[in-house]
Amino acid sequence: MKHRLRLRNLLVIFVALLAVTLLSSTVSAQDRFTIEDSSEWDTVLIDGSTNVASGNSSAFAGDQIYLSIEVANDDTAAGHDEWSFHIVLDGASSPELNGFLDGSEDSVMVNVSFGPLPAGEIHLVFTIESSGESEIMVLPVEPNPLNLTTAGSPEIALIGEPAHVGDSLTASILVHNQGKSPQTVQLELTPGTADPTLGPAITINPGSSREVSASFTPDIAGPLNIEWRVHSNNGGVARELNGTSSVEVLNSQTMTLVIDSTTWDLTDGLNSEISLYLSEGRSREVSVEVAILDQTIESIIQTFSLTLDPGRRELTLTLGHPSADSLIIRVEAVDWTASQDLEVQRTLTPPILDLDVESSGVSTAPRTGEQVTLPYELSNDGNTPTLVGEVRVVRTSDGMVLDTNPTSAVGPGESQSGQLTIASWPDSKVVEVEIIWMTSGQIESRLLEIVSYADAESGAELPFDLSAAIYGAISGLVLVMFILVLYRTVSESVADTGTSRFNRLREARGERKKAAAATKREIPCPECDQRLSIPSTHAGAVKCPACTARFSVDAVADVTPIPTAGPSSEMSQMPSPPSAPVPEPTPEPPLNAVARSMVDFLSCPSCDQTLKVPVERRPVKARCPACRSEFIAEVGQE
Repeated sequence: MKHRLRLRNLLVIFVALLAVTLLSSTVSAQDRFTIEDSSEWDTVLIDGSTNVASGNSSAFAGDQIYLSIEVANDDTAAGHDEWSFHIVLDGASSPELNGFLDGSEDSVMVNVSFGPLPAGEIHLVFTIESSGESEIMVLPVEPNPLNLTTAGSPEIALIGEPAHVGDSLTASILVHNQGKSPQTVQLELTPGTADPTLGPAITINPGSSREVSASFTPDIAGPLNIEWRVHSNNGGVARELNGTSSVEVLNSQTMTLVIDSTTWDLTDGLNSEISLYLSEGRSREVSVEVAILDQTIESIIQTFSLTLDPGRRELTLTLGHPSADSLIIRVEAVDWTASQDLEVQRTLTPPILDLDVESSGVSTAPRTGEQVTLPYELSNDGNTPTLVGEVRVVRTSDGMVLDTNPTSAVGPGESQSGQLTIASWPDSKVVEVEIIWMTSGQIESRLLEIVSYADAESGAELPFDLSAAIYGAISGLVLVMFILVLYRTVSESVADTGTSRFNRLREARGERKKAAAATKREIPCPECDQRLSIPSTHAGAVKCPACTARFSVDAVADVTPIPTAGPSSEMSQMPSPPSAPVPEPTPEPPLNAVARSMVDFLSCPSCDQTLKVPVERRPVKARCPACRSEFIAEVGQE
């Protein structure tokens, strides 16, 4: 058993020694010939049109190339070998050229010629056949003729860095036309695996240089290789007008919108404090849209643009006094790609006033002409303070303002007390007044009915029997009615000749009634627009039967009815009843005076008396009850 194991081990050792020996001989054979570095090859360029050395440092299409390549031999006893030569252009290989290597020489010079050369970047490959050892020379071959070259740096310039996803990048290079005719060129960009993009076509005149550019937009973050080349419709583009560049593409910048606070009161209106945050990177332009929502109806009230720098930007929005229950703020990127567009909605609580006017009235019935004090209390049960305002007491019968007090702001859940003074109590059994609080564009009032003081009736006895007086009055009335019926019966039994005195009197009375009816006029009540019929000659106070308002009217020109004379000369000789004296009309002032206000109350332009003229009836002609001047009442600021 031990003997077999020894034989097996010896066999393994023998095979290993044989393999090492063979491997050593192979390596020696491979390392026998050494090709000098391609940068040390002797190169001669032959002009294809003249077949003489061009002396150019660059090869052009159509030229031929002569190469001298030194091959060193480390083992002159190993025998001869062979070499091969071919070129590679854009992955395609030319047929091989082959030659003999003398193995007895320490150094062998191999001369190779090849041509005509194609335009492009070609690879010259020299190979030892036995070992497979190769050396490669990369040779750029320029087009012939060469019209377009660089006019500066052979690298493209990138504009738009630092670049984020969605940003537009522009590459450009300066190109010179050294040809004899105009050249149209374009820059082609191939960013990563994306499709190539072409820039605008640029025409370059002979001897001139122009910038050629193209743009692209990266859609992914990370390092990005950009292949570029310049194209011409006539060719002749130098090999240096192509290459590869790289750029680092960052993630899209992010925005954040925060509504810090929202306040809404009657003084300053609706105001909102907001903050906009922009992540690290470039400054960006954004569009801000402010809208309100009123019961599902959206209205845009502000739109503006601004430039955000990286970091925080605070804004104050002043929005006035809208009708709204929600606030919407939108922020959108302008000409760049953000991670997302922003929209924030905030529920609003509008300022609400809940006003009330209270008054305890007077403790005792006031006398005519005496000074009366009316206490009042103003309360606000809303959610916002009121503005400063005014409280006044107004006599409802004619709208006359009897007293006025200014009021300060009343906060939510607060109240304010005071008193109004009526200098002279009106002469009326029942006086109806209204305490009116005007503030913040609202009007709240309290109506009071105050009974005036009256002397108690005395209990003096009558100087006669009351029942007897009643019976006597009834008896007298019956007697008068009997006489009247009897008189009419007798009168109707007499033939009517048209000349009786009774008939003439009756006709004259009828004519006077017609004349009186013809001289009446209609006027409107200033409080309720009720139409009233009054004599044309009446001037003074008038009371409306509908609303009991009292007001004054002026008389019109006197119209005296002319009695129609009967056929009898006796009638014409009857004396006319004495006519009442006609008051001289008050001279009408020119209606160029105008009074204006935003509420139902305004001041007389002549005497500053406060009057009540409802806003909905304006414009209207009005008369001051104090100075009797007429003016036009209009809606507007005083």
